[in-house]
Amino acid sequence: MTKRKSSDERCSAGGDGAAKRPALQRKQHLYLVLDDWERGYSVRRLDVHAFDSDAGAGAADPPPELFTEPPVARIEAEHAMRESDRRFVSHGTRIFAMDPGEGSPAIPALDTRTLGLSVCPWPPSSSNRNYVLPFFASAAGKLFVFTDDTTARAAAAYLAGGDRPPYTWTAMDARAARPPFFTSQVTCHAMHPDGRTLFVSAGSRRKGHRSGTFSLDTDRLEWTRHGDWLLPFSGEAHFDAKLEAWVGLCGGGTAGAGRLCSCDVLAPVAAAGFTSPPPSWKLGEDELFRRNPELHLGAKLVHMDHGKFCLVEHMFHKDDEHGLRSDRVNARYCPPPRPRRVLEITTFGLKYNKEGQLRTSTLQRARACKMYKLPHDAGGSLKPLAFWL
Repeated sequence: MTKRKSSDERCSAGGDGAAKRPALQRKQHLYLVLDDWERGYSVRRLDVHAFDSDAGAGAADPPPELFTEPPVARIEAEHAMRESDRRFVSHGTRIFAMDPGEGSPAIPALDTRTLGLSVCPWPPSSSNRNYVLPFFASAAGKLFVFTDDTTARAAAAYLAGGDRPPYTWTAMDARAARPPFFTSQVTCHAMHPDGRTLFVSAGSRRKGHRSGTFSLDTDRLEWTRHGDWLLPFSGEAHFDAKLEAWVGLCGGGTAGAGRLCSCDVLAPVAAAGFTSPPPSWKLGEDELFRRNPELHLGAKLVHMDHGKFCLVEHMFHKDDEHGLRSDRVNARYCPPPRPRRVLEITTFGLKYNKEGQLRTSTLQRARACKMYKLPHDAGGSLKPLAFWL
């Protein structure tokens, strides 16, 4: 009997018919980078399509479960006390550990497609590690790094491609290419749907300097100032084609705590010599997280395919509350148990209802709740490290 060809063989066969067939798209997963290893971080891969469906807003939260499968990889890196989401960045199919440790000769890069680990040289602007909270962005096939240097206002470099090593950084020395803000004060960023324009909002840390929103043309490597206002997000915002708007976690003020917001997309280039007014935006009606603010550490919104989103909330375990409230005197002689960390993960869609309000689509909601333990006494990261790759 003739052996039936596999799907891979049929797709790779020659002929005009085969050439017209679309290539099979690689299945993407949610990757979590957890500081649950003594020497660094472990990388976990989750299939969000296997999550339990949520019957509605009144459904009970699933109990946290320990990770049972071994991690797909481990990366040696310094355990950060805070803001560690700025020390890891994804580009293409790779996750770069931008703060691997003082003794490391290069930056580890994990390819989530092959699970192979390679190394990347230090960016030229940070070869001496004299920077404070760098800002990274993957845009238009380049990985950008912007830093506050101890000897200069700001420095910048980019890594072109990044699909395969060896990697080569290019310094952005032109005055127009240097960020016109302090990178340690970046509050949010978003890519324009044109695929080449990066928008960044940054506060001011010095008297006399203005906060503002700026855009970088990643082809011409030039910055444009759009105004003295800030976009309403915290962290990265994402363009939703169905809503024709940017969507992200609300930032600034308690009114938007635990909610999403949507914002009109700005024109990529402002008129010469003029600034634009702040765009219109809407606060989401659903409180998605921070139902237990005393346990809440941070959250990250991940944009998946086909207009779906994944929200990862990072929390203390509720049963470790006694350890969090132990008085300092007793803790010196009898340290409380190391608190566990809980990740509550929710996937959902978004829509505007008949009243024009931003709401989650309950029919698409699914949840999972994972737990892990810190192997060290450091405070650990606040915001979860999550990537859709």
